[in-house]
Amino acid sequence: MKRGLMILLLLTMACLAPGCVREAEPELPNPVKESTSEEILETLGITFNLPSDAEEVAYHIIDMEEGSPVAEAVFTQGVTEVTYRIRPLAQFEDISGMYYDWKTVTPVEVSYCSGEVRFIEGEQGICLWYDTVPGLMYSVAVENGATGDMLYELANELYVPAKDVP
Repeated sequence: MKRGLMILLLLTMACLAPGCVREAEPELPNPVKESTSEEILETLGITFNLPSDAEEVAYHIIDMEEGSPVAEAVFTQGVTEVTYRIRPLAQFEDISGMYYDWKTVTPVEVSYCSGEVRFIEGEQGICLWYDTVPGLMYSVAVENGATGDMLYELANELYVPAKDVP
């Protein structure tokens, strides 16, 4: 019995020795920071045009490894959760953060901006468009209930052309 306790004590001490103590791994910083529409306007110069029936609105700034941050507004419209993103960019790029094997990809025009609707009918979907005037990339995404018409109409409801901003 004493021998067993002695072995257990020695093993415990060995594990507590400085070389055996596992140091905590440094945590990666979360790139998504809670924000407000005012802070996004002040820091990024971006204004969100949200529908009047938007509820449970949350704003975020997403720091990127390279380039400018992404401004994000997440809200519900009816039973649908919508993620709306805007990012200053030099060219068209997918900023949605949704990478699926899209079943349908359709070119669209949101106002005067070239874009694409990508979706899996009744499931996930995105509409992307790029405004060359201010150099802003836009994305609107839903996780369920997607149709091409719904995404296109939502993009046109949310988008205010830069030339029309006072």
